[in-house]
Amino acid sequence: MGTSSWSVARLFVNDHPVTLRLLAAVTRRLIRIFGQRDELGIVSPELQRVWLDRSGGDSVAALVASCASACEAWREAADRLKRLSGDDQLRLERIDLLKFQTSEIDGAHLLAGEDEELRAEREVLRHAEAITTALHQALALLSDDDQAVDNRLAQAGNALQDIARWQPEAGDWADTLGEAGTLVNDVAAELRSRALRSDADPGRLDAIEERLSVIERLTRKYGGSAADVLEHARRLSEELFELETADVRRDEVEQQAAACLAEYAVRAKALSHTRRELAAALEAEVVGHLRDLALERAVFEVEIGRAPRPDSPLELDGERVGFDRRGVDQVTYRFSANPGEALRPLSRVASGGELARLFLALQTAVRGAGPAAASTLVFDEVDAGVGGAEAAIVGRKLQGLARGGQILAVTHLPQVASRGDRHLEVRKEVRAGRTRVDVHRLEDERRVEEVARMLAGEEITEGARSAAEELIAAGSE
Repeated sequence: MGTSSWSVARLFVNDHPVTLRLLAAVTRRLIRIFGQRDELGIVSPELQRVWLDRSGGDSVAALVASCASACEAWREAADRLKRLSGDDQLRLERIDLLKFQTSEIDGAHLLAGEDEELRAEREVLRHAEAITTALHQALALLSDDDQAVDNRLAQAGNALQDIARWQPEAGDWADTLGEAGTLVNDVAAELRSRALRSDADPGRLDAIEERLSVIERLTRKYGGSAADVLEHARRLSEELFELETADVRRDEVEQQAAACLAEYAVRAKALSHTRRELAAALEAEVVGHLRDLALERAVFEVEIGRAPRPDSPLELDGERVGFDRRGVDQVTYRFSANPGEALRPLSRVASGGELARLFLALQTAVRGAGPAAASTLVFDEVDAGVGGAEAAIVGRKLQGLARGGQILAVTHLPQVASRGDRHLEVRKEVRAGRTRVDVHRLEDERRVEEVARMLAGEEITEGARSAAEELIAAGSE
């Protein structure tokens, strides 16, 4: 994606105007911003399940896709069974409606693409006079007048042939003009033939208008074109056949739906088993990263459960449970930052800073880009509350994440800033009574100066510059 810009009431992406809603939908997949007071996306149970799946890589993605396919097959069969098992009176009424609609379409004897051809022919007939005039005028200029092109080309060719014995190139020129004359005569012949057929036929125009009226009445009711109406008629016929043979087919479809649900249950249980194995590995890795991020006593747990639902058609292990395309599991991340605190869901216990660091730990553990991570991540002071060695670790983890996408980090810590590939300085100034925020890219010496200022404060010493150079060099390595 290229750059985006905005002006009053107008938004552009890649120089194309877009709506605010579209821009918001696009940017959600491209950039996400995380800060101290941001609850982050990881408080969403659905996103927590996605993150757990992503930690398993392609093998888990294949299991999820298999589960989704089985779920769709069951839903399709269940919908058919619902139609076949409905109220008999409603089914008979639906049959009558389908018979009327299919009869109405069949009676029109539509052909796919017929409407486009008729509209094109109608335009020709409506402008028949202008077409005929233009054909005759072009024909006269090319062939029929004394000064027509074909006569002039022939005269020019004859004149050149007369001097060919003195001017050798003249013979070639004459031949070229002869070829041009042949082409002109061919075009003239085509124009003459077309002009003889171009007279308007009022009867044909009336017939086209009448036929288009029939087609347009059907397209308003059943589809956007003759081809769409025919496709709609095909679907109506299939439904009609299914409803008329409901008594015979109901048992068949019921068995099919049961088989699809059983297959889904097998795949969902396999996915659940894999998720439980992944959960233990993810817990251990995230806790390790939290230790590095100055949350030495934090506890992280991935809880996997199922939602009881008495009206669900799916029964597992003696209990009816809710389910969807991604399986039967409900995934909840539970967290405790300090000893003595009970493990609770993230939305209830973690502060903004803790969530930001937990997100960084999860990102590092899961790695890569996908549904749970945008290609550009913005961290707003994710390093708040840490310093020294822990700050250096935060910097290294952010640097590692940048290998799989773009990372923008707002920081006041030199240990984090020195790990960046690019440094941008943000300044707020008041000009002519208005506050402006400017962003400048820092190069070489300015980069060193800024890191040194973060180390030393207002007065930058040679020692601070030397330390800044060392930090930047270490970050580059």
